[in-house]
This record gives sequence, C-alpha cells and structure tokens, in this order.
Amino acid sequence: MVKGAVMQLKGETSPLDGDDLATEAAGFQHLDASKGRTRYAGPLGAFVPWAMVVLLALMFITFCFLLPDTFASVANVRVMVEGQATVLLLAMALLIPLRAGDFDLSVSAVMVLTGAAVGILTLNNESAWMVYLLPLLIGPVVGVVNGLLVVKVGIDSFIATLGTLTILGGLSIFLSGGTLVTTIPPELSDFASHRFLGLTTFVWIGWIVAGIIWYVFELTPVGRFLLFVGGNRASAELAGLRVTSLRVGSFIVSGALASLAGMLFAGSLGAVDTSSNSAYLLPPITAAFLGTSAIKVGRFNVAGTLVALYLLTVGITGLVLLGFDSWVSDVFNGACLILAVAFTIVVRRGSK
Repeated sequence: MVKGAVMQLKGETSPLDGDDLATEAAGFQHLDASKGRTRYAGPLGAFVPWAMVVLLALMFITFCFLLPDTFASVANVRVMVEGQATVLLLAMALLIPLRAGDFDLSVSAVMVLTGAAVGILTLNNESAWMVYLLPLLIGPVVGVVNGLLVVKVGIDSFIATLGTLTILGGLSIFLSGGTLVTTIPPELSDFASHRFLGLTTFVWIGWIVAGIIWYVFELTPVGRFLLFVGGNRASAELAGLRVTSLRVGSFIVSGALASLAGMLFAGSLGAVDTSSNSAYLLPPITAAFLGTSAIKVGRFNVAGTLVALYLLTVGITGLVLLGFDSWVSDVFNGACLILAVAFTIVVRRGSK
C-alpha cells in the first residue's frame, strides 16, 4: 500500500515542472513567487494548502468542547506533545530520503537497535564513550549499507530497507535475548527527561531538528537539489548534479537521525523493548505522507509533516478519551494515509 502510494505521488504530483525545477536546482536564476508551486483551480484554490491546518484547529476545539476536563487540560496537551517526540524524529529522518525519491523503512529498527545497544553496553560495563558513541554510529553505518544497496546495486529502496528493517529487528532481539533492556544509564534518562519551559529535552531536540531540516529544504541549494533528484532523477543527472552522493547521503543522515531518536527514546523510557520496532513504523510514514496534503501540497515538507503529526495525535487522543479502544490508533493512521494520498492526487488532477 505504502509503496503504491509513493509511486502515485511521484507520478501524479511531481514537485515542479521539469524546466523550472532544473533552473532552480542549478541556481541559474531566481524563481518568481508563482513558480514551483502547485496551482489550484476554483475559488477555494488558495485554501487547499491550509485546509489541514484549519482541520487541526477545528478538531482541537471540538475535543476541548466535548472533553473540557480531560482533553482540554494542560497535562493532556503536554502528554500529546511529549508522546509524539519519537515519531517526530523518525518522521524527520524519513523525510530526507523521501525528498530524494527513496524510502527508508529501516528507521524504526535502527532506533530500537540503538537504544538496545546503549543498555547492553552499559550492562557490560563498557566505557562511557563506547556506551554513547558506538550506538550513534549504528544509524550512519546502516545508512551507508542502504544507500549502496539502493544506488549502487540497484535494489528498489522499499525492498532494500524492508530487508534491513527485518535484519536489524532480528539482531536486536538476538542481542537482548528477547528480554526488555532496562540498563539505561541514569545520565541519559536525566538528559532526555529534563524539562525546559514545561517540555522535555526530547521534544525540544525534535523541534530543533525539524527547524534545521526545514532550513535545508527551503533555503539551501542542497534542499533544492534533493527535490530535483526526487522529481526527475534523469534530468538531475543531465544537469550535472551528484545524484549518487545526494541519495546515499540522504540515507546516511536518515540513519543518523534514527540513531539519535534511539538514544533519546531509551533515555526517556528508561528501557527498550526490542520487539517494538513495528509499532514505530507506520506513524512516521503516515505523518510524512499526510504532510504532502498541507502547506506545500504534493511535496514532502517539514511544516506539513508537523501539522499532520499533531493532527493524528489530536484525533487519536480525542477518540480514545471519548471511549474508543486502542485499535482506533491503527485504523485512524491507516485511513489518514489513504485519504492523504487520494486527496493529493485528486487536487493535482483538478489543477491541470
């Protein structure tokens, strides 16, 4: 389902027209305000990119009205924000290869393996630099492997990273003996759980990373190059871009962010369940794809992903507080993923 969705997005919602995108990526001239943006027909055309923002606001207000004593509380808002810190970092990790037209399904497994490695090394009384540095190297190393498999060997990114996801998941269970890893250094737990202005370090780091990626995507040549590569790889090569380096590099950065998420994930929970990587696979994918329906419709973008992430959080939390069972989370995520892709395709066709 997910692979088909990205193929539809790549085929029906190419980020920019080829000539405009090539010009922007090569840096030969500045685009005017009307270029590089999807145009929408009809009186509500200008509203389309902001529809999800309005929906998020309306949904939040509705649940506050229906559940004034629970949903509308400061404590619940804090729980919603902090509860999505892991998904936020994983979604940011996913965005980078997605921007270049590739999948990285292994991010959740990298996160879990990194967190487990911290606990296992601590249990074995390894030195501090090994406890903190070696696990952080797991993601970049996996990124190199993914990049070489996809770019050099030519394996489809969906298949290659699905394979590494499975391998890393099995390796995590093997190294931990299938048990909960609880030997997380207290210093790491204190750091990840430390509060600043009412929110944990984990949340602030996630927002800072999102801000950095937004800056790179929107205001630097690298962001435009990634967009060009994802939109038209053959044209990018003809334009002289280092397509191989950009694609492999996107996997490496994705892996590094997944390892960072794993460190903070382990510290915030104080334990790692090595069988939990599948639970963190669909939510960031859903947020990334749902984000293509907001702000910059048809593109993987940071602002849209953040809106989508908190839309999902508000919706699921509100439904659970209304009395729905935990199954509503998977149903809501899956339904939103399908609707997001369908919405983007329909809007794009309507704008032609």
